[in-house]
Amino acid sequence: MEAKENYGVVVIGAGWYGLIAATTYLSLEPDANLLILDDGESIGGCWNSERIYPSLFAQVGHGLFEYSSYPMRKEGLTKDRYISGKTISDYLQSFAEKNDLLRRTRLNTTVAKAEKADKKWILTLRSSSKVSQVAAAKLIVATGVTSGAYMPDFQSDGFNKPIIHSSQIGPEMDHFTGPNVQRATVVGAGKSAFDTVFILLHSGKKVDWVIREDGSGPLAIVSPMVAGLLNTVDVMATRAFASFSPAILNTSGWWYSFIHRTAVGNFLTKLVWRNVTRIAEWEAGYHLSANAEKLRPIPKGYGVFWANSGLGLASVPNFWKVFHSGDVTVHRTGIARFADNNKVSLQNGHIIETDHVVLCTGWTHNLDLFDEETRAKYGLPSITGCSEKWQRLDAIGDKIVLEKLPFLRKNAPYTVTPRSQNRSWRLYRQLISPTMAAKGDNSVFFAGQIHTVCGPLVAEVQALWGAAFLQGRLDIPSLEVMEEEVAVWCAWTRRRYLEQGRRHAYSIYDHLAYIDILAKDLGLNTRRKSNFFSEMFMPYRPRDWRGLIREFLEAESNRLNTGNRNLEGLTNEARD
Repeated sequence: MEAKENYGVVVIGAGWYGLIAATTYLSLEPDANLLILDDGESIGGCWNSERIYPSLFAQVGHGLFEYSSYPMRKEGLTKDRYISGKTISDYLQSFAEKNDLLRRTRLNTTVAKAEKADKKWILTLRSSSKVSQVAAAKLIVATGVTSGAYMPDFQSDGFNKPIIHSSQIGPEMDHFTGPNVQRATVVGAGKSAFDTVFILLHSGKKVDWVIREDGSGPLAIVSPMVAGLLNTVDVMATRAFASFSPAILNTSGWWYSFIHRTAVGNFLTKLVWRNVTRIAEWEAGYHLSANAEKLRPIPKGYGVFWANSGLGLASVPNFWKVFHSGDVTVHRTGIARFADNNKVSLQNGHIIETDHVVLCTGWTHNLDLFDEETRAKYGLPSITGCSEKWQRLDAIGDKIVLEKLPFLRKNAPYTVTPRSQNRSWRLYRQLISPTMAAKGDNSVFFAGQIHTVCGPLVAEVQALWGAAFLQGRLDIPSLEVMEEEVAVWCAWTRRRYLEQGRRHAYSIYDHLAYIDILAKDLGLNTRRKSNFFSEMFMPYRPRDWRGLIREFLEAESNRLNTGNRNLEGLTNEARD
């Protein structure tokens, strides 16, 4: 099939990362022929109108969950300043309208295949029953980390009750909160499982909550407010708090040396995280019942620090009150099978009845559009065996991490194996393929493949970095430098975030250090506050980065002018 449509750039995904990537690219190249593709029915990605529901709230407070140049309205907020799903969905729709993206967007369209041919990306699209192809010189993959639902293949014999993934809660809300469902089964231990259990209990349902005993444990849940005084995510968005997280991108300066390389600093770090975890666990009330105790995150006592199963926020009002007063049973075992007569057989031998099953089983990498050869070539998770070169680089990376951040070795709850694997994301700056970039291929970048707090700000800086790369306006280091950084990052995230770090580019507490690295590459000022106190103790908000495109263009102009003056001087010297 020959592609009938040709574009300068195609963006896959119309969520937080895709929308700002498209807007930023057009800001740098206004005449670009750009197309946005998304399989949803509306703008917004995981926040589109069909996926939201009344009790869905962001885990980031108002003022932190927006783009720098487009403030979000103060509506649909909890008393703690957390934002409703509808407010976010409306915001993203409004942003797309303001920036004239709707006419460039094609919804209800799935990218079934993406392959490189003759210096262009050929995309095979499916829309309803129609199959077509488009070609693009540049590709921005902004599918994010919550677009490909993972559905385990459980044995099912005659089971005729609904089984849905948590991503389908929005469309299915009326059914599973209606009178036909009196008892429901929720499978999983992530944030979506906590939200689903809340919805069901708030609707007066009986809930059986199934969490594997041999997994990474329940999510670490923190309160919306620290000790009822400070907004939790505001605290997480300060440099002062971030400095107590051993981050491989922040290993210079006297404060780093004190905190992470001295016995006193290590003691203070443990003290901070032990108390943060104690506060979270007390407010959750795990001690109140044997049932609640089964939700205590592991490793015990430092669950919030390691985020072994991820980190979540009880952003829904009265979350723990509803849980403790609700009719819920937590089963620490797995599903054996779904049987006839609407029975769920558990691996511990128990059998429970159910009217509805919700699988809160997380997400895939959503990379089916790329074949294995392309995945391996571009540094994407692949089943291809790990090469000897990467085994050597991974060993070097692990050694560097342990030397720079000895806290992670001394306090690890169990032995972390520094094994090489190609299921890791091997992207330079978590955005581009080192191998292909070194060959001069600047045709694609992968936005949003990183788990972090304050996603919109990360999305905005990633968008500028990625657009500059695609347009050849960014200096890229040697292949050796890029590959070593990738190996160090992979080793660090495995050491820092344990099971989450093995699966993802996880960086939940370290977004400021990551943004600083990208900003320095772009020639941007990384210290955006007016004084030292604000720089350390006030939360970094997107508005602090307002004007970053203009600042990049000025830095680029100064760099080019300096280069021209140096070239002119060299020419004159040669004449002399």
